[in-house]
Amino acid sequence: MFFDRPSKGERTLLLSISFDKFTTTEHDLAEFAQLAESAGLEVLNTLSVRRDAPHPSTCIGPGKVSDLQQEIQREKLELLVLDHELTASQQRKLERELKVRVMTQTELILHVFADRAQTHEGKLQVELAMLSHAQSRLVRGWTHLDRQRGGIGLRGVGETQISLDKRMLQKRVQITQSRLKKVQQQRNRQRHKRTRNQVPTVALVGYTNAGKSTLFNVLTRSRVYADDRLFATLDPTVRKLANASEQEILLADTVGFIRELPVELVAAFRSTLEEVTRADLLLHVLDATEPRLDEICRSVDMTLEQIGAASIPTITVLNKIDIAPDVTTRRSDANCVSALNGIGVEELKEHILNSLYGLHQKYQTELKPNEGKIRSHLYDMQVVENEEICRDGSSRFTLNLKADQVNHLIETYKLRLHG
Repeated sequence: MFFDRPSKGERTLLLSISFDKFTTTEHDLAEFAQLAESAGLEVLNTLSVRRDAPHPSTCIGPGKVSDLQQEIQREKLELLVLDHELTASQQRKLERELKVRVMTQTELILHVFADRAQTHEGKLQVELAMLSHAQSRLVRGWTHLDRQRGGIGLRGVGETQISLDKRMLQKRVQITQSRLKKVQQQRNRQRHKRTRNQVPTVALVGYTNAGKSTLFNVLTRSRVYADDRLFATLDPTVRKLANASEQEILLADTVGFIRELPVELVAAFRSTLEEVTRADLLLHVLDATEPRLDEICRSVDMTLEQIGAASIPTITVLNKIDIAPDVTTRRSDANCVSALNGIGVEELKEHILNSLYGLHQKYQTELKPNEGKIRSHLYDMQVVENEEICRDGSSRFTLNLKADQVNHLIETYKLRLHG
């Protein structure tokens, strides 16, 4: 299916590539190295190269290829990882020239995801992402297996091996999508049950390795897996918020984001990210020790916009303040906590409760039998606390509304609301 490749080792050289419209920063290189180490690679050196445009044959140009050959021989390297995408021909050319395995950052992330996925759904999502990526890597490396020309009276060279490979991959993709769809239907039924029972959901989002899972454990008194490495959490986990009030709130721990998250991963993890898009409130968790908070925020905001969650109300949470005590001067609008030591956790719980319930007020209203459209809209808004059917067919509602929702219903439907 793929071209013959050198065997993969762990002695790794990282190569960061930047072009005119891209800027490579120290943060990029640090994240790149951390990602490689999370994959279990031994990073021996990190280099960077700047070009006006990608070289059509190797992306980095013949001069840099020559430099890398010397570096690989001197350090006895076994793997080259680039933070820029390569075409299949560029990747094959580099491996032939350098005599080592060449990987892109997308392949590295897929490798990490495959190693971390624990649940059936997570494994299916990773498999789908890997298959989608593999479809773009097919090359004519097995032409000796093409089906031969037919006999007398038959025309054509027969089906080529690359066509067989594409067909086989497409079939695998369809099977994996079908299996994943069944799991997604089960998750949708769980979401529908929570919606019907009017249980609000809060989703933890943010950059990978910001401490979301540790904070999740503290808020829910759970013991989900948490580790100080990138993408420690892949599978979504939902638990009840541990709070002193009687209000039931569910927290969802989700996969962490990363700069320029590959398209294949966003598409494959769509069902996981739906926990974010269906949430009533987001907790955007930031690492207080991160020197580039504004840049990290922009990266997360772009991902939220990409998955359609940019308009959901959000609470910013600065984690790890026990090792960054001066962070309050940088983000005065954030909740400062230490998930490890429990600092600020109770204040955060109170903020969550106030955001979900503190601004709501109960209202009474009545609808006639022919006002089914308004009734349906009220249920779509998830604001109906109680409905009582009268003898004349009308309905009396108890609604739990915010101020903006009150204005919306009055302006749109001229609805009479009684507090």
